[in-house]
Amino acid sequence: MILEDFVMLGKTIPEANADGRVFVCSAGMSNDLRSLVRLYPLSRWQAPARWSISSVPVERNPRDSRRESFCLKGNRSPAQHAAINILFQGSGTVAREHRDALVDPYRVSSIREANERRLSLAIIEPDGVARLHFDTSENSPNSPQLSLFAKDPSEERELGSRRFAYQPRLEFRDADGWHDLQLRDWGGYEFMRRHGDDRRHELAAAARLDAQPLLLVGNQNNARTAWLVISVLFPIRQRQLDL
Repeated sequence: MILEDFVMLGKTIPEANADGRVFVCSAGMSNDLRSLVRLYPLSRWQAPARWSISSVPVERNPRDSRRESFCLKGNRSPAQHAAINILFQGSGTVAREHRDALVDPYRVSSIREANERRLSLAIIEPDGVARLHFDTSENSPNSPQLSLFAKDPSEERELGSRRFAYQPRLEFRDADGWHDLQLRDWGGYEFMRRHGDDRRHELAAAARLDAQPLLLVGNQNNARTAWLVISVLFPIRQRQLDL
């Protein structure tokens, strides 16, 4: 199957697989499918930008029964994975004035509603300002310097969130109560890599949490009532956190 109208909404931090490949999970939407779409595994090289529109071949993943989940249909072998994002054929970008209307059909009032509807992806507008805080990572080096956007794909280093001393989380309230979820947005981790641990709290301002952005959330394949924040979205009013 080919998705002719895949709109990228967010990408998670790259994580290294046991066989050496580096995987990125993405989430977007397709009006043809009338659904939000989880699309993985992507490479970290030349992944489509947020709000980009692409045609891309996809197939179902037999290991993931969530109805929003698809794989890129291509050569995913370790030798070829780094170039798999060439499957995306870009055709434009969603204009800022159309973004609110585009995501409106996929908003839910709460995580509880998403669970009741057996959704695995949803868009939530927090009731009030989401609060940023951090967990500490016991497995992190003292001074992690992770190159998420290295120029040469052969420059493989240990990748992933475990390389960071602090793990960002968002605490927010929806229609049914409070939640405290991991923030897995690739742009958020890149902000921390660029600016260092001492300036990590500036991520709240960079993400414009004071403007009460929308949150793209997703659940976990092996724990379907456990959710995380994939992306912080400003459909019209604000600049994207897409570094």
